[in-house]
Amino acid sequence: MIERESELAELTAAFAESATEGVRVVALQGVVGTGKTALIDEFGDRARGAGARLLRASGAPTECSLSLGIVRQLLAGEVFDRDTAVIVGDLLDHQLLADAASDGVSRSRVLDGLATAVLELAGQSSVVIAIDDTQYLDAFSQDWLIYLIRRAGLARILIVLGWRDDSEMSPSNSRLLCAELYQQAYFRRLLLTPLSSSGVAELMTERLPESGATELAAKAHQLTGGNPLLLHALLEDSWAATGGDGPPAELDTGPELERAVQLVLRRCDPVTLRVAGAISVIGEPSRFALLGRLVGAEPDRVAVAMRVLAQIGLVEAGRMRHPIIASAVLNTFSAADRSELRWRAADLLKACGADSLTIADHFVASGRLDDPSAVPNLVEGAQQALEEGYPQRATELLRLAYQVDTDARRRVEILALLLRAEWRVDLGASVGRLSELTDAMLSGRLRGRHATMPIIIMSVQGRVADVCSVLSRLAADLPPDSQPSWEFEMMQMWLADMYPGIFRRAAGESRTNGTPIMPPGAIGYRLLEHFRSTHHQGATAERLVQADEALWQQPLTEINLLPVILALLTMVYAERLEEAERRCRGLMLTCLELQAPTWHALFCAIAAEIALRRGSLSIAATRAVAALELIPVAELGVLAGVPLSTLLTAQTLQGKHDEAARTLALPVPDVMFETPFGLFYLLARGRHYVERGLAQVAIDDFQAVGDLLDRWGMAQTEALPWRTEMAAAHLQLGDREVAARYAREQLRRIGQDGHLRVRGRTLRLLAATRELPLRPPVLRDAVDVLHRSGDKFELASALVALHDAYTQLGEAGRARSAARKANSLRQAFFAEQPARRVGAPDALDVPEETEVDMLMLSDAERRVVKFAEKGLTNREIAGRLYLTTSTIEQHLTRIYRKLGVSSRVQLLARLGPQPALPRPAHGEASASTPAGL
Repeated sequence: MIERESELAELTAAFAESATEGVRVVALQGVVGTGKTALIDEFGDRARGAGARLLRASGAPTECSLSLGIVRQLLAGEVFDRDTAVIVGDLLDHQLLADAASDGVSRSRVLDGLATAVLELAGQSSVVIAIDDTQYLDAFSQDWLIYLIRRAGLARILIVLGWRDDSEMSPSNSRLLCAELYQQAYFRRLLLTPLSSSGVAELMTERLPESGATELAAKAHQLTGGNPLLLHALLEDSWAATGGDGPPAELDTGPELERAVQLVLRRCDPVTLRVAGAISVIGEPSRFALLGRLVGAEPDRVAVAMRVLAQIGLVEAGRMRHPIIASAVLNTFSAADRSELRWRAADLLKACGADSLTIADHFVASGRLDDPSAVPNLVEGAQQALEEGYPQRATELLRLAYQVDTDARRRVEILALLLRAEWRVDLGASVGRLSELTDAMLSGRLRGRHATMPIIIMSVQGRVADVCSVLSRLAADLPPDSQPSWEFEMMQMWLADMYPGIFRRAAGESRTNGTPIMPPGAIGYRLLEHFRSTHHQGATAERLVQADEALWQQPLTEINLLPVILALLTMVYAERLEEAERRCRGLMLTCLELQAPTWHALFCAIAAEIALRRGSLSIAATRAVAALELIPVAELGVLAGVPLSTLLTAQTLQGKHDEAARTLALPVPDVMFETPFGLFYLLARGRHYVERGLAQVAIDDFQAVGDLLDRWGMAQTEALPWRTEMAAAHLQLGDREVAARYAREQLRRIGQDGHLRVRGRTLRLLAATRELPLRPPVLRDAVDVLHRSGDKFELASALVALHDAYTQLGEAGRARSAARKANSLRQAFFAEQPARRVGAPDALDVPEETEVDMLMLSDAERRVVKFAEKGLTNREIAGRLYLTTSTIEQHLTRIYRKLGVSSRVQLLARLGPQPALPRPAHGEASASTPAGL
């Protein structure tokens, strides 16, 4: 009886007055679920305890036409002595009641006889007549009750009426009783309201005697509006969710709450029920006019229904309080009614100018997708979903549209749009669409901007012959004297850099025929211009980074994704690692916001390469593995060369040659070696061969890189230092003269500016070709350069070489200094766990890796980490996320592998206190703050 003490006191006072001053009537009014029945039962028990006779009855919609149905309930049982009981039974005879319906004498006999029986009973002791759901009184019972009250006088009778005020009052119900009572001095009205927030807190404390009850009370009040019926159901669900493992730590919605919602709705009038369904369907704060058109009611009647639903606790601020409440409301309707409601809502919302995705969702929810008229709405909704970063939703809508549509040309356009959506979330599924789309492009059924994404995916998958055929057909379809679109122009440029040996000449010819540059807002074309200039004109990364900062503020889209990747890789190869990592973090965050795991994997691979070039081998390996877990090698196509080369190099330099051999055994497409990605793979494979003592085999790989660059017209590029690796291979073979020649040529080509990492490694190798006394000066230059480059692995390798040289020269002091610095670096960066040792002697400052590592995790894995950081057990995390415990364990296994830890303790130590990371605008990478989760 929380927050019902005053009502109980009023009832007790009325009971006392009836014993001394005569009849009293109390009406308990309130909406469904506010505890009227519980209050009547509690007071009835107290009245019986005080010696009163309790006559109890309840109204119901199905009995409101049953003559004297309520009175029959009141007077049933062992209420009277034997003689009076016989008289009452005769008066309730069905034949007599049938006669009373048309015969005034019979009616008067029934009313008077039954009232006399109760009045005589009141002469013996106090009588309490308690009627719940009085709004469903039948007409005859209503007349009898009025008759009794008028003749009660000083009789010791208290009448308690539980009255729901959220129903339409028809003339046959209880309007007469209302008019009779409200003007009388013996009548009092008590309005029951939902529990306040403090009342909910008191109830929660009683049910959950734990410290967390107070925190949960605010959530419970927000969810139920303080309605006791809903609140008790919510608590039942929460207890059930614990599985008997003690009181719940969180609130859980489940079947009990759904049943409670449906119970209160079934007690509402039909208009209120329809309004509840309309609000649940529309989902947003609803306008009375729109709801009225949807349910077929006037706005003022809708306003009354909205007020009732708000008082019940289902609606707040014009919408259902919780999705499960909306779901429970809709489950009250039949499947046919739900479908009709959804379909009508879609039409009305479209007429009102609602957004395309909302309209499409209503068409889907209606289940009536056999109508082709819904296809344009589905496609428009999918396009909006893509723009807003919901590719999975777009995929679902487009698949439905593709199944329903009957127009052949429109179907292939839908399929092309579906390819765009699937590429973000499921690269394997998008690859499966290529054959049909290729046929459509070759037959002329798909052209223009719709052909852009299929060509990009085909090129990624290495279908070069198909790409050539399609480009020829698209060019042939151009009207005479017309220019190709900027998208077509951009594809040719991109293909020229992706497959320089195949498409470079065609792209060059296209650029000389005066094709206009595409609009300035299209980032991909301009990035390709920068990318090409860095390769062809020997420009530094400054040209890419400083030329146009606005380029990096453009939204990330399917069209500019691959140019962005190429530009980002150019930064990495030019050793602008801080800039590249900042861009990469921002782009990874954007991928998380766009729900694009495929894109996320590609930037994971680049983050791995950045870690490798900093000498963080374990981190580089875990990031590369994370990328390959998001997208299998077989689906990555030629892009597989990026994570595979990084992983192979990291494993090789860590001395994990068996793991490197397994990585090397993964099949890659032959056409990958027609791309720059294949050249990096050749360099990584050759380096692995050198470390395994197979230098002669490695030389073939390194020479292949040089030959391909020369054939492609890219011999001047410094991004692929194959001569440095060639020097390492010849050193292993003992050919110091040839090694020195390759090293010197590499140093000559890269010059004194930039390329610190390559220059430092090359200097170390060059030192090894010289006589012992001449090595230290060159190694000291290598150490200085590598210190500035940020590559701690190569720096440690140069320090070890310097230590060896000093040792052989007998300079013990200098040897110890070099060894101390090398050991410090190894302890900080080459341990199996990627966590950095704090306070290691002579440790150099290192970049913070944790933020990027967290970006390696999937959305589901990051949610698990969030709860693990709070100290929750696997079972508790499973309860919070509505998953099984085994699923949580599988997530944690993958998390440990990606972050390089083996236990909860190491995980928490690895993460440490995490800063709150800003969320940049769509497509934006903050220039001042690194992006994170």
